[in-house]
Amino acid sequence: MKSVNPSKWKKLLLVLFSITAVILISYRIYYTNATAVQLPSVERYFMNEWVDLNGAFLNTSTENTQGYSMRVTKAELLSYNGYIVKYGIDKDRKIDGLDELSLICLEIEIRNVGNEDGRILIFECKLIPDRKNTYFIPSTALWAESESTLPKDGSIRVLAIKKDSEYTVHIPYKINVKDLENYTEYKKPMRDTSFELVISNSPVRKVIVIEL
Repeated sequence: MKSVNPSKWKKLLLVLFSITAVILISYRIYYTNATAVQLPSVERYFMNEWVDLNGAFLNTSTENTQGYSMRVTKAELLSYNGYIVKYGIDKDRKIDGLDELSLICLEIEIRNVGNEDGRILIFECKLIPDRKNTYFIPSTALWAESESTLPKDGSIRVLAIKKDSEYTVHIPYKINVKDLENYTEYKKPMRDTSFELVISNSPVRKVIVIEL
């Protein structure tokens, strides 16, 4: 009986190992693709362009944004005191020392056609600079200085307007810091000039390109 050449066994084992490795790698690629989280498509819009939300939402579909539209008509660099002077109801609410140009104020028009109980999760509409390593949030307490109906403690999270109406707001965006004692967020100069305002995350991510 002939004995098998050991070198042939080695070659056969190498072939079998290679085939097995290819099969395992192929399965891994298939599994990864099949189970990967599908990121939503991104739609980009520009200032002065109406953006229909069409049910797209930031956090949960219960926001019910059907019929809601938004557009950014102006972006300006302001200080805390500059915002009070320009948009505040009580011009005497200025605070000594808060004159640094630390805020991006967005003039936003909001329209509601036919929706009786919808709303926008306005606090989650983050402003992301081109550098993408941070984001800015609405300074809700300062925003309340320009709106008599907003809670003065800055607790507003959602915004709803009457059915078949339009409304204009002036939302000051600040760094994501809350320092009630030293007002740190209003003392650092704003250096960024290009941003994206995120107005929905799912099922479509809609952003508005902002340029100062």
